[in-house]
Amino acid sequence: MHRGMNASQARKESIEMLKRVGIPRPEQIVDEYPHQLSGGMRQRVMIAIAMACNPSLLIADEPTTALDVTIQAQILELMKKLAKENGTSILLITHDLGVVAETCDRVAVMYAGRIVEEGPVRKIFKNPQHPYTRGLLNSIPKLTGERKRLEPIEGNVPSVRNMPDGCRFAPRCPFAMDKCVAHNPDLFEVEDGLNHVVSYKRGSIMAQGTPLLQVEGLKKYFPIKRGVFRHTVGHVRAVDGVDFTLYPGETLGVVGESGCGKSTMGRSVLRLLEPSAGKVIFEGKDVTKLSKSQMRAMRREMQLVFQDPYASLNPRNSVAQTLMEPMQIHHIGNRSSQIERVRSLLDRVGLDPEYASRYPHEFSGGQRQRIGIARALTLNPKLIILDEPVAALDVSVQSQVLNLLEDLQTDFNLTYIFVAHDLSVVRHISDRIMVMYLGNMAESATSDDLFDDPLHPYTQALLSAVPVPDPDAKRERIILQGDLPSPANPPTGCPFHTRCPMAMDICKREKPVWKEVKPNHQVACHLY
Repeated sequence: MHRGMNASQARKESIEMLKRVGIPRPEQIVDEYPHQLSGGMRQRVMIAIAMACNPSLLIADEPTTALDVTIQAQILELMKKLAKENGTSILLITHDLGVVAETCDRVAVMYAGRIVEEGPVRKIFKNPQHPYTRGLLNSIPKLTGERKRLEPIEGNVPSVRNMPDGCRFAPRCPFAMDKCVAHNPDLFEVEDGLNHVVSYKRGSIMAQGTPLLQVEGLKKYFPIKRGVFRHTVGHVRAVDGVDFTLYPGETLGVVGESGCGKSTMGRSVLRLLEPSAGKVIFEGKDVTKLSKSQMRAMRREMQLVFQDPYASLNPRNSVAQTLMEPMQIHHIGNRSSQIERVRSLLDRVGLDPEYASRYPHEFSGGQRQRIGIARALTLNPKLIILDEPVAALDVSVQSQVLNLLEDLQTDFNLTYIFVAHDLSVVRHISDRIMVMYLGNMAESATSDDLFDDPLHPYTQALLSAVPVPDPDAKRERIILQGDLPSPANPPTGCPFHTRCPMAMDICKREKPVWKEVKPNHQVACHLY
C-alpha cells in the first residue's frame, strides 16, 4: 500500500521483516493466523508491521504488558535494536516503571490527562518532585532490600466526566493546599536543570502443624483430536507432574513464562479442570475422588480470584447479585442476612457499601478486582487461588490490592496460591515460591532464598529479566533464545535444555530428578 510493491514483493519483504524481529521459521509463520502464535510471537509480528515502512516515530502502547518477563526482555531488546538500526524514535506508553528505567531516555508522568512531571529518566527516578511521581515509585514492590508494606496512593483517579478544578491530583495529594484546589499549576523547571520540569512484609511463615493442601504428581493433559471421527492423536501436557505442600496461613507464589502451566495447575487443584492424574489432598480428603455434590460442598473452602477484573464479573448482575450468588447456591442465610453480608464485605475490601446496587461497568479496574476478592470471601474459604490478580492494574492500584490481600490473610487466616509472572510482586507477598517451566517444576524455595541464591538456570534467567525501577542499576541480563517449546511435543530429557545456556549432553537424554539441595530448597537440574 505505502511502498508500491506487488504481492510477490510484499510477501518476500514480510518474510524478511519476520526474520529481523526474530521469528523462527518465517517462511512458515507468514502463512499462519494470529491464534496459532504465542503472545511473544504476536508482539514480534506487530513490531514487524510497525517497522515495515521504516517510520521515523514508533508509538508503542503497552507493548509488553501481557508478556512474561523473559519474552518482555526479548521484545524490549528487539525494539532498541531496530530503533538504533533505523534511526527510529520511540514513544513508549507503559505503567511498568521498571521498563521505563531500563529502556527510556526521558519520561513524562501523566495524571488525569495532564503531564505533571517530565525529564531525564535518571533525574526523575533519583529526584522525583511531584507527589504523584513519588507515590508511583513508592508503590512498586522491590526485588532487593527488606520486604516492607507498600505505600499506595490513597483514593482513585477522577472520572473524565467530573474532573476536579485546579490541580487534578489535589484530592489525593497529602501536601494539598487551598490554592491547589483553586488553580491548576503550570510546569516549571526544577533547580537541578537538565530540562526537568514539574507541576507542583511481613515475616516468613515457617511450615508447621498439619498441611492444609498436599498436591502429589498432579498432571493435566489436553487431548489433540484429528480427523472426521476426532481420534486422539496426542496430548498437550499442560501440567506434567507437580508436587507441593501448603500450610495454613502460608502464601505459595507460582511463577514462570506464559504457557508454563501456572493457571492450569491452579484450576486443576480446584477441579475446575479435571486432573489427568495425581492427588489433591485438602484437609485430608483427596478432592479428585469426590462426587459432584461433595465437590460443591468442598468449594466453600476453596475459591479463585481471576486475572481479568473486566471479564470476570457478569455485566448484567449488580454487585449485590454477584456477591449474593455464592450464598444462594450454598443456601447460606436468608435475603436479609445475605444483604448485610454483602455490605460488610464491601466495607472490608475498601468499597462503599452503597455501591452494592451498581453494575461492573461503573467501576475502575482496581475496584472491580476488589469486588472479585469480596466474591471469593463470601463463603469464608480457607484457600484462595489468586490467578494474576494484579497483572491488569497500574502500580498504585496494584499496591492497594496487595496490601488488602495481606490484611485479609491476617484477619481471616487465609492461605494463598499466588500465580503471577511479575517476580517483584511475587517476592513481596509470598513465603515460598515455586518456579514452573513447560508444566514441570524447576525450583522451589523460600522467597528470600530463591532471590538470594537461585539455582536453576531458568530461575536465574527469570530474575535477570525483571526490570528494576532504578536507571543506575546495572545487572547482567540473561536473554533466553526462542520461545517456550510446545507442550504437545516437549523436548526429551530436561524440558529446559533447548534454551539453557549451561546444557550438557545428559540434559538431552535424562530428565533431572527433583531433589533437595539445601534445607527447604529443591531443584530439578543436572548441575546439582
